[in-house]
Amino acid sequence: MDIDDIRFRIAAGRRILYREGCDSNVGGHVSARSQEDDGFWVTGFEYLDQTMPDGVVKLDYDLNPLVGEHELSPAVNFHALIYRTRPDVQAVVHVHSHHISVLSSIEGQTVGMYNVLSVLFHDDQATYFDDGVKAHTDVVAALGDKRVVLMKNHGAIVASDSVENAVIEAITLEKAAQYHLECVAVGGTEIAEAEVLGGKAMYRKHYLPQVWRANLERIRTTDPDLFAVLDR
Repeated sequence: MDIDDIRFRIAAGRRILYREGCDSNVGGHVSARSQEDDGFWVTGFEYLDQTMPDGVVKLDYDLNPLVGEHELSPAVNFHALIYRTRPDVQAVVHVHSHHISVLSSIEGQTVGMYNVLSVLFHDDQATYFDDGVKAHTDVVAALGDKRVVLMKNHGAIVASDSVENAVIEAITLEKAAQYHLECVAVGGTEIAEAEVLGGKAMYRKHYLPQVWRANLERIRTTDPDLFAVLDR
């Protein structure tokens, strides 16, 4: 196995999510479309910081196992549906991180532009309310063509163009939600729209890859058990 193996990248992404404040108990998921586009790689029930590459399994879009075995959440079916309906999406992260979960309790609320990090999500968020009756895969229709959907009283789904970007966007979404909640509490105001529009492309180009690389280097120290698989 090498550092570019999708199973390693998913495991590393989950470790980074945990280290950066996106702990989601055993219910968080990270997935990636397979290069062959015959299915997707996904993680099962386990803490984010325990994930190893051999715990990442491959399913087809009907959720039949193709590679590996793991106890999987029924919620992985929305990953399959996103990949079926959104050819632009290469990776999906689902988290229950604290501030996103708090913000999602406000029906219809998205992350406001209260900090420069928030510009990544400008005009790219949707919301979803599960009434306990409709199929939970309806969240995919709510996501539509957006990158993020906030699930009321639950958490968020991030649909992106790579595992690396999806992970860093999920981390940044959590931080932006914290800024939102704290800024509203003190009477803060949002960034001017012109600055938001100017900053979004720059943050996508520079911030996302650099923050991934920095976090990958950081977990070399904090998570040596993960990197040990590269020496086998």
